[in-house]
Order: sequence, then C-alpha cells, then structure tokens
Amino acid sequence: MPNPNLKLKVRRNQLTWFLDLLLDEREIFQLSASASIIPDFDRLYALSKRELLVSLTDAFLGITGEPKIAIENGRTYAPKSPGINRDTSVEELASQFFTQKSQAAISRVGYMEVSEIETFFKTSEVLIEAGDFAEIVWALLTDQRTEVVEHGYKLLNKTYDSLEESHVNGQEILSNTEPLSEIHQQYVYDSEGEQQQERPVQEIEQLEQQLANSKADYTSLEQERIRLDEQRAFLLEENRGLKSEADTYHENSKRLENLEEENRVLREQVAQYVQDTTELQQLAEDRELLIVEKEQLAEKLRGYEQVKAAKETFTTDLKLVEEAVYKGHQGLEDFQRSLDTHFDALENCHQAARGALNQIRQTLAYLDSQRLTDGERRYGITSEQPRVGVFVDVQNMFYAAKDRFGRRVDYIKLLDLIVGPRYLMVAYAYVVQIPEINQSSFLSLLEHNGYTIKSKDLRLRGDGSAKGDWDVGIAVDVVSMLGSLDVVILASGDGDFCPLAELIKQQDKRVEVVAFEHNTSMDLQQIADQFFPIGDELLI
Repeated sequence: MPNPNLKLKVRRNQLTWFLDLLLDEREIFQLSASASIIPDFDRLYALSKRELLVSLTDAFLGITGEPKIAIENGRTYAPKSPGINRDTSVEELASQFFTQKSQAAISRVGYMEVSEIETFFKTSEVLIEAGDFAEIVWALLTDQRTEVVEHGYKLLNKTYDSLEESHVNGQEILSNTEPLSEIHQQYVYDSEGEQQQERPVQEIEQLEQQLANSKADYTSLEQERIRLDEQRAFLLEENRGLKSEADTYHENSKRLENLEEENRVLREQVAQYVQDTTELQQLAEDRELLIVEKEQLAEKLRGYEQVKAAKETFTTDLKLVEEAVYKGHQGLEDFQRSLDTHFDALENCHQAARGALNQIRQTLAYLDSQRLTDGERRYGITSEQPRVGVFVDVQNMFYAAKDRFGRRVDYIKLLDLIVGPRYLMVAYAYVVQIPEINQSSFLSLLEHNGYTIKSKDLRLRGDGSAKGDWDVGIAVDVVSMLGSLDVVILASGDGDFCPLAELIKQQDKRVEVVAFEHNTSMDLQQIADQFFPIGDELLI
C-alpha cells in the first residue's frame, strides 16, 4: 500500500491539525515514544499534547533543531529550524501506525467505486461529526487509485481552509484551546507559573547567527558560480569539437548513401541475371519432362485400346448378369409379400391371444373376488365394468422399495391386483433412462405384460445435479384421457399429485392410489377414493 507524500502536498500546520483529529492523547504519546522523537522520557512526560503534536509533525516532515523563542504581540512562538533532515524511519513508523488505526476505513474505501467516493465523501461536516474524518482521509490518501488520492488531498485542503477561515473569525482549529501558528509554540514558566518572554539579547544572538549563516551561504554560492563558469567554458569548447565531428560525419554519411545506392543497383542486376539463368534451367527440365510424358501417353494409348476391347466383352457379360439379377429381384419381391402376409397373420394371432389373456385375468380376478366376504370386497359387480387407466411412476416405486425393503416391485402382479375384474383401458409405465444402466430387458417384460412404456433420458444440470421425473407428463396424460376413463389409478406416493387427484374428483371420476404407505403423502391418501398399500405379496 503506497504512503502519501505528505511532505510535498501538506503544510506543517495542516498536518498538525490532521494528526490532532486522527490520534488521541495516548496514541500521540505512544507514537512519540516509539519514534524516539525526544530521548529524555522525563521531558517527554512533561510535554503537553500540543507540544507533542508539534514535535511529531516536525519529525514527520524532517524538521530538526531545538526550537527558539520569538516574541510577537505579547505571545511566544518557536520559529522554523533552519536545518531540514529527512527522517525516513519516523515517516514509515507513523504511516504504519496511521494505517493500522484506519484499517476499517481503508477496507470500506477499497470496496467503493470512484464515483461513490466522490458522492459520499463530497463534504466533511458529517465525517467530522461522526469522528471518522481523519481515518477516511488517510484511507483515501493510501488508495491505489490516483483519482481517489487526489480527492483525498482535495477534501483535506478544502476542510482545513474552511476551518482556518473560521479560526480567523474567532474559532479554534485544534481541539486544544491554544491556537496553532506556522511555527512551534513553546512556553517558559517561572517558579510561580507566570509566563516570561525571552530577553532581547537572545534575539540579537539569533540574528547574528543567522547573518553568519547567510555569509557562509553567500561564499559557498560564489564558489559554486565560479565552478559553473569554468564548466561552461569547458562545455563550449567541447561543443565546438563536436560540431566539427558532426560535419565530418554528415559528409561520410552522404558518401555512404551513394555507395549503398550503387550497391543496390548492382544487386538488382545480379538478381535479374540469376533469375534468367534459373528460368532457362527450368525450361530445359520441363522439356525433358514433356518428352517423358509423351512416351508415357503413347504407352497408355496402347493400353487404352486393350481396355476398350475388354470393355466391350465386359458389357456383354454385364447384360447377362443384369438379366439374372432382375429375375432374382422378382423372386425376392414375391418372397417379401409372402413374409408380410405371414407377419400380418402372426400379429392378428398375437392380438387375439392378448385379448384372451386379459379376459382370463378378468375372469380369475372375478372368481377370486367371489371368495371374499362383503366387508373385504374391493369392487362391486355391475352389469357394465368401469373403464380403468393405470399410470405407474416407475422411479418413485423403484426407490421406495429399494430404500425401505431392498427389493423390487412385481409390476405384473400389481397390475392384476389393482385392476381386478374391471376393464383396463390403458396402463402406462413412466421410466427415466439412466445412461449407465441397461433397462432393455425390464422394459420388454413390461411391454409383453400389458404396459405402454414412456421414457425420457436423465438430464444433468450445470451444478452437477441431475433431474428426471414424469410429474408433468403423467398429469398431461391423465387429463387428456380423463374423458374415456371412469377410474384413474396412480401408482405413486408423490404429494405433488394432490392437485391432479382433486381435478379428477371434480370431473366425477374415481381416483385410486397404490404405493408404499411409508412413502405416500398423507394429503394424497386423504384425497384418494381408495388407497392400496403395497405389501410383501407384491415384492420380489
């Protein structure tokens, strides 16, 4: 994280005011002791908060030297020390200290866009009232974005100028009641606590010291001027020599350009000669190739005559073969018609057998029902048997049997039991195909025992999960066939079928549910006209 260059962009009194907002008395003392600004701890303990703030500001900006007392309008001030020294360790230590204290504000500013920062931190009144102004400004100054840093300096300068104007009108800038000037204020007290001004003798000594320093600076500057004049004369002489060398260089450059032009023309002529020689060689090679190709074409022509004769012989043989193939094709068509006739006869026999099988099942179920008592009888015997549609959710039944019993459902016995002597219109088995499992034999078994198979592939979602259910498909099939059914049997315990069951009953149709009792919704059991719990007799 970059440290803001406060030395170049912030004034001394402005920095003192900023530190007063950012740090409390304990933190000011802790930072002053850590930076070893005043080695004497007795003196450090004796200093006030203002004196520590001014000392800390001077150390951060690299201003050293013992402050001396100046008198103006009856008040004492400490002028700037003439010596300036960049104390990098104090600057880095203070920056780290400020960053740790402003960590929450730094995180807050880091998540904000530049436009948001300029909107929310446009003025400082709310920040100062909340006590967050100094932390927010330091977070802005240490941000990686140049626009944010510039906004931080702008907010700091604008706020200080506004407070400084208020100070001129009689208000104070610092929290301390003593006003802050451009120099360090230091007070000297006598034994009774009254403030004493430094004697004019000390001012004379200061002025004499400043005069001596000025004379020394003037002597140094004069020596520097003489050295620069000598260096200037040397550079002028060196410049004249360089101009002569430059003229010679330009002449040589022109000669070199002429030679390069002549060399380019010669290279073009040589390249043209090489190209012409290459073309002649290529033409000679092409001539040799053409002679060879001519001989090859003559040989091929002789072979073509032989092929032509062989073609005529082959054409004659081909006509004979085509006649034989035509006769064979006619025989195959006759055989195909014969096979189609036999297949139609077999299909009619198969349909008749299935009808007889269903009639036998209905008769057996009817005979079984005659052995039941009146209280145990599930279906009433009427002159016209009700039309039944069976809709089996295979996935729901499979996992319910597997999870609870570790077994499988006997769908053939299930169909016989739930239909009974009634007339079976249709039996749909809804299956979800899983790529890793081969269900072809299972589906063939269902088809040969009265079920119509409806299947779909398992779909994989983007998050890695899978989806495969027939809830909507079952509902659509039931609604579409409801006009031709008297009884709808749902083989599923899914509570999502409750609205479908209510719709069936609203159409004056009977709805029955067959499923495992532990896996069936209580709402679905209550809505159904009859619930058939699956027991061990239907498991294999």
